[in-house]
Amino acid sequence: MSAPVIPGFQFVEHLGSGGFADVFLYEQQWPRQRVAVKVVRPDVPLNDREKQLFTAEANAMARLADHPYIVSVITAGVTQDGGRPYLVMRYCPPPDLGIRVRSNPMPVVDAVATGIKLASAIETAHRSGILHRDIKPSNVLVTTYHEPALTDFGIAGHMADIEGESDVRISYPWSPPELLDGRSNGSVASDVYSLGATIWHLLVGRSPFSIPSGDNSTRALSARILHAAPPATQRSDVPPALDRLLQQCLAKQPAHRPQSALELARSLQQIESAAGWSRTAVAVEGDRPDSTVRAVAPEPEEDRTVMKAVTVISASGPRRIASAQAEEQAAEDERPRGVGAVVWAVAGVVTVAVAVAALLMQGGERPDDPEAGTPTTPSETTPSDLLPHGLTSAPSITGTRTAAGVVFRWQTRDEVEPGDTWVWQRLDSGDVQRTERNQVLVRSPDEVCVEVRLVRGGAESPASNECVPAG
Repeated sequence: MSAPVIPGFQFVEHLGSGGFADVFLYEQQWPRQRVAVKVVRPDVPLNDREKQLFTAEANAMARLADHPYIVSVITAGVTQDGGRPYLVMRYCPPPDLGIRVRSNPMPVVDAVATGIKLASAIETAHRSGILHRDIKPSNVLVTTYHEPALTDFGIAGHMADIEGESDVRISYPWSPPELLDGRSNGSVASDVYSLGATIWHLLVGRSPFSIPSGDNSTRALSARILHAAPPATQRSDVPPALDRLLQQCLAKQPAHRPQSALELARSLQQIESAAGWSRTAVAVEGDRPDSTVRAVAPEPEEDRTVMKAVTVISASGPRRIASAQAEEQAAEDERPRGVGAVVWAVAGVVTVAVAVAALLMQGGERPDDPEAGTPTTPSETTPSDLLPHGLTSAPSITGTRTAAGVVFRWQTRDEVEPGDTWVWQRLDSGDVQRTERNQVLVRSPDEVCVEVRLVRGGAESPASNECVPAG
């Protein structure tokens, strides 16, 4: 495979291929560093749509380049041989997370921490008006410092522009129902769904609705995403609260999911606290400086770096021997006034820095960090206290065909409280309804499948479904 000639960069090797681009490893000549270069393939026609996608990716990644969990863009351009657009990005050694967990799923503590870090990146993108729309394990790289880095904003869109799109690319195993059936071109809720599916994948080694040794064709996956209940990870070491949270992320209705990536990150932090794990900080972009301010304050004289002439002292010259007291007094006379105070100030800063570092190594956070939230100790919170507020059991459902139609009845081991409601959905039609009763009549001679969950406030129980064949 031929790599394009890019001035200032030396080709090293081919790293991989995507939907319409190849990725190569290059050595940048100055400053010298290894970089990943994404280049549109020669066989891809550069129509206006493809050019827009590539430009949108460059702009989105550059806008978010300073985030610690997003792959940064260094520069962009067009190749001299063929005029192919390219992006120069920070190099993250392969393999990506999708390959890493294929045969060795992540420890739970690492998957939760990774989820918080990715939620931080996605929340930052959302606050900048950018939807990713293709969050999946293969789009999460790993830096040389073993940190996750979200990449491939190739189909990202601005929140104000996406509704008018007629062509939306999707990755089936991690895409929510509303993207598959065309109800949405992408939203905050759809990114939250894909992030939840990605965390689920990190824990299990496959996407939530794929079946080992089963039919995982696009059609079969789409049917399960649209109609099947969100599955549990079935890992014994996964806290029940985490399974329930991921099932909420995979809810069929966007309104039933966490309402932001930040909300998901906070819920993951609660799970960390309840389990007694070190708390992972949420890295969410803060306020930016006012770009309209152009004046630059002059550099203080004492802060400037200057060149000083070198004074050579001859080793053969005479040396005066003095008493220790005289030498100490001479040194004191030569010392600029105020140096002692500066030394103590620096020592104080070092002491504080060491203390802060020790605190961070223990999993603590700055008390004045507005994004840190209120730490929760294991003694204050147990998994049953976390979302969804004691709703731990999926309803048991029975369906009976009668002359009038199919009667579905359900019950749950959880205690039903005043204000609780049942949400039920016909899986063949997608209609969602609420009721306070524990039964419903569906008038249809055909096969009928329903999904039921108990809802309390903004939380919901795991779902169950039942089908009654045509009568």
